[in-house]
Amino acid sequence: MTISDPDQPALLQVSSISQPSSQPPTPLFYVAGATDGTLQWKADSFQLVNWGGFEGRVRFDFHPGATLVSGASGTGKSTLLDAYIALMMPSDTPFNGASNDAVAGRARSAEQRNLLSYLRGQTDTTTDDHGRARPKVLRGDGRPTWGAVAMTFVDDHGRLFTALRVYYVPARATQVGDITMRMASYEGQLDLTDLAEHAAALFVPKSLKAAFPGMATHDSYAAFAARLHTRLGIGANGDGEKALRLLVRIQSGHQIRTVDELYKEMVLERPATYEAADRAIGHFDDLEAAYLAMQTEQQKADLLGPITQKYTELTTARDTVEQIDGFGSTTIGDSPIVLWRLRRETALLYTAISVNQEEQARNATDLIRASAAVKSLEQELAATEAAHRDAGGGELEPLAEQADQERQRRDERLARRAILAERVTGLTVPLDDRGAFERLRSTAAQFAADYPGATRALLERREGLRDREFPLLERRKHLTAERGSLAGRAGRVTKFLDDLRLDVARAAGMDVAELPFLAELIDIAPGQDRWRTAVETVLGASARLLLVPRDRLETFSAAIDPLRLRGRLTFEGVPAGLDGRVDHDPDRIAGKLVFKESPFAGWVGQHVSDPARNALCVETATQLAGIGYRVTLAGQTRSGARGTHGRGEQANIIGFSNEDTIADIDHELNRIKVGLDAIDKERASIDEERDGLDALRGAYEAIRAVNWDDIDVAGVEARIGELERARQAILDADDQLQHLQGRIEDLRGQLDKARGHRFSLDQRETRLSDQASELLEQQTTVDAESARVERERRVALTNEQAAALDLHFAVAVVPADPDDLRQFPTNLVRLRQRLSSTLESARTQARNAETELERIFNAYQLKFEDPNLGRTVSSYPDYAAILEKILTTGLHERRETWRQRLMKWSGEDLVPLAGSMESAIDEIEERLDPINSILRNLPFGANRDRLRIKLRRLAPDAVAQFRRQLRVLSSGATRELPEQQMEQRFHELQQFMRCIRRRDDPRAVADLSDRNRLLDVRRHVEITAERYDAAGQLLSTHSSLGGKSGGESQELVAFIVGAALRFRLGDELRARPRFAPVFLDEGFVKSDAEFAGRAVQAWKGLGFQLIVGAPLDKVTALEPHMDQLLAITKNTTTHYSFVARIADATPVTAAPPPTVPSPRGPVNGAASPAVQVTSERHPPR
Repeated sequence: MTISDPDQPALLQVSSISQPSSQPPTPLFYVAGATDGTLQWKADSFQLVNWGGFEGRVRFDFHPGATLVSGASGTGKSTLLDAYIALMMPSDTPFNGASNDAVAGRARSAEQRNLLSYLRGQTDTTTDDHGRARPKVLRGDGRPTWGAVAMTFVDDHGRLFTALRVYYVPARATQVGDITMRMASYEGQLDLTDLAEHAAALFVPKSLKAAFPGMATHDSYAAFAARLHTRLGIGANGDGEKALRLLVRIQSGHQIRTVDELYKEMVLERPATYEAADRAIGHFDDLEAAYLAMQTEQQKADLLGPITQKYTELTTARDTVEQIDGFGSTTIGDSPIVLWRLRRETALLYTAISVNQEEQARNATDLIRASAAVKSLEQELAATEAAHRDAGGGELEPLAEQADQERQRRDERLARRAILAERVTGLTVPLDDRGAFERLRSTAAQFAADYPGATRALLERREGLRDREFPLLERRKHLTAERGSLAGRAGRVTKFLDDLRLDVARAAGMDVAELPFLAELIDIAPGQDRWRTAVETVLGASARLLLVPRDRLETFSAAIDPLRLRGRLTFEGVPAGLDGRVDHDPDRIAGKLVFKESPFAGWVGQHVSDPARNALCVETATQLAGIGYRVTLAGQTRSGARGTHGRGEQANIIGFSNEDTIADIDHELNRIKVGLDAIDKERASIDEERDGLDALRGAYEAIRAVNWDDIDVAGVEARIGELERARQAILDADDQLQHLQGRIEDLRGQLDKARGHRFSLDQRETRLSDQASELLEQQTTVDAESARVERERRVALTNEQAAALDLHFAVAVVPADPDDLRQFPTNLVRLRQRLSSTLESARTQARNAETELERIFNAYQLKFEDPNLGRTVSSYPDYAAILEKILTTGLHERRETWRQRLMKWSGEDLVPLAGSMESAIDEIEERLDPINSILRNLPFGANRDRLRIKLRRLAPDAVAQFRRQLRVLSSGATRELPEQQMEQRFHELQQFMRCIRRRDDPRAVADLSDRNRLLDVRRHVEITAERYDAAGQLLSTHSSLGGKSGGESQELVAFIVGAALRFRLGDELRARPRFAPVFLDEGFVKSDAEFAGRAVQAWKGLGFQLIVGAPLDKVTALEPHMDQLLAITKNTTTHYSFVARIADATPVTAAPPPTVPSPRGPVNGAASPAVQVTSERHPPR
């Protein structure tokens, strides 16, 4: 219904459907004295406004005992039951599974029925002109509409309580979230038609309360549910939510296969282990985050740790560069280093001049003394010589002079013989024997005659080596180039062909990969390597064919035409993607090949399979005779009477890979190297022989250039001996003369020494004088230059620069003396060299430090990206601040704090989780006792036996291991562990927590997560039902429901679920439940009348009010056990649904058996004459 629709159906007040009796019903399962104190609430009436196919307001009145709601498929049975879910349950509860195929716990999806589709009455889906899906609805198409659901409950004293939800759907609503919903409760019965006037105001709670005194509105489902639970007695101790969830699961009617599944799905709630695990995970996430943060900080500290030292190196290097650049050592003209040099040189000059003056004064004094000593010795020697002559010493002087002459001659000959000995060391011939020397001269003459022929023979041998070496060098050059070409690509094609391809590819603007040689697209098949020679021979020309895409052939041809290629290149335009046929006959060439996947593969296969190339492969030449093209292992080919043999020097080029070719080249290069090494050794031997020959030539030429008299030392020494003996004889004859001769020799020695000393002083005086002149001249030049620089004041030298240059200068000249004026120019060169090397070293150090810093900053950004940080050295302060912050906060203290938190966490969360694993199973066992107590008093089956639920604990290996690990990890919670073991414990905990994380947890590892199997303790037990007789004798055990009839299984379900519902409602100790309504969709559809009756009686016996939805074909089985039958019909034209109560006709004679109502409802046709129909409907005007 649409609010603004002038033709909308009227919301009229409709009288209630009459009840069978106005007297209070008698309890169906009565225990004397027990029912009196249990106040029970039952569903009295259910109102729908604009819900699904129900247009306007429709009211369903329920019997206090059991009501059957039936109708054809699609008439609205599940619509009614979904309305009950929408009223009582949270908004995320899926609607009825019998019609929706929903899964419990899933949020409502677009494919499911939802509030929007129900409130607008969606009947189908069509597509608009643009192909978009468009719902086909009964109301609210482009207009606002509203709807409501309300259930009125009645207790044993006739008091009424109404729970309702009212909805406003805007015209533009496209999803459930666009709907405005109000929840309210009302003491008494409320007619929903009275709400229509409040729709335009969106059912504002204030106006509703004013219009309906006593109405309570609820802002949240929690408040609404709390009101329902408290008022209607749903659940004990605030457990109403679980009871309602169980009611919804019962209503949904999911198919159950085993008793274990029945009990776990319908009765047991999600165990507390999940909450305990989630708490542990949540707290562990905080702990792990702290650990990761700590590790992150540690990683940052480790990464940024070197930056302080590196930045110090950088600043030091930059300071050094700036300092040396400030010296101006490379500047032309005046600079600080020039000023420092002038000042330093001036200081050295002043020192040197002072030292020179002092040395001149000392030398003048020494020279005067030396001159006086020479004069005194000369006078004494003259007097002694006169006395010697007077005593007869005139004969001794000629002898002495002759002896001196002979000694001089001896010294000359010794020098000549020493020179000759150096030149003839290779002859090993003595030079002090006249006969041997003469024989050596004869040998030298003969050697000189033979020398030209010997040298010519050696030269010819050496030239022969060059002739042998040249082809090896050329081959090595070719192979090296070939290997370099092959190393950069696949395939065996030679460098010559590849270079041609590169030239044409470049000219055509194509990639080399687009221009393969055919040889690169085929290879010898495995096991067929011995036929390579045959294949290379037959396909040699085809293999060297360059394949060009046919669609680019003309462009390619035009582009390469201007080229002057170094060789002839054969190419062919080839179609791509051709599905060519390949001859796979293993006895032919094509059958011995494999083909590379490529756009040209089809053409290549077809090309090599052509009979003109696809030769038959035979072992020997005797098999060449025959029809067709044939080839032998050796490569000889024949076609009929015509044949060819031999391949020349062509290399093998067919194949995908060139590894074998490169290996062959390497092997040949090694052989060439061995040959070249042998030639080099032979050449070295010839050169050594030639050097020896030249050495002999030089020695023999030296022998021929000298006569024996030039080197005869022995003859001269004999003459000196004769003269010495004659002189000594004269002296021996006169003692006075001998004494005077000795004195003369002594004075002469002293005089020579005194004259030498005087000469050296004279020389020193001259040298000092010259040095003084040079120093004064140098001082004048330096003073003038210094005065100019100081006067112009274009440069300045700071004290720091002067001290730094002094230090550099002292280090540069070590181990020399930095104050040595003579070495000052040389030392200046050393200083400039040191400054240059220091400058370059500092620049390198600066570059390295800067590079390292930027590498660290880049690594930091890659690992800990921060857009506020840069990557260059200029960002050093930011990174230094990060490092300082990390270090000042104290990583050690943070680790100790984390350690304490880990120990505390293990105790606070793992121990409770371990406890919850045990207690959860204990709770399941404890829950069986009250349910079994209920079942103990309820007859089961035709023989009125009893049921008992039994639990068996399971111990799967994975669960047992998990629990053992949990005990170990939780038991060691308070122990102090070393650092390494603590890290190991934490990683074990990480692995452990990954096992129980949700799969959608960002920290979960899909392969490790096994949450449900480990935490769902319901999986750790197996539930069965035991049937026993009144004597307590076990009759049977029920585990699987698959082997039972539908009726048997549904009876068993009714007993177990009904008893569990009593427990869940908190009424296990009462004779009947306080909240009685139980809705069953498609209830008992697999039962016959007997089993359906027993199942219904079970529910009734447990004190529940049943509202059962069932299709028409199940009415016969269920109707005898129901107190009231409601029929839902639908107009197939308007798609509106209607409800009618069907009562037994007044009997004339015996009461006939119940009759199934006609599928045609009151709108579709006349009702069956066997029943009395009362209906309530509001057709549109």
